[in-house]
Amino acid sequence: MNNTVHPTFTHVFMPDKFTDDEAAKQAIRAHAAKTYKGLLDEIEVMARQASPWMMGERPGALDAYALTLLRWGGFAGIDPTTQPATWDLAQRFAALPPVARAVEREKLMLNIYKPKA
Repeated sequence: MNNTVHPTFTHVFMPDKFTDDEAAKQAIRAHAAKTYKGLLDEIEVMARQASPWMMGERPGALDAYALTLLRWGGFAGIDPTTQPATWDLAQRFAALPPVARAVEREKLMLNIYKPKA
């Protein structure tokens, strides 16, 4: 998650780090969003195998990272509900009392996806 998915998202969210050409920024963003979707598909496979959490009986860092990366997908135009196992995992993780307090304090929305008009 850290050395593939996360860096790929940087290209979606900050293409200006890689070029100052507007057309190139759009191309970088589009290519990275497509790649990001494929990487979320890989996390989805892992989430399907979670029992009940990514690393077994207790929630941990991978569950937190899966929630974060899935949430960021909304910025890339990816509906998190298209990743049902990861979406379920993210919602269960977000419902844990300490996580729920942080989500509330930060006023985070888990699903930030907005369909293009």
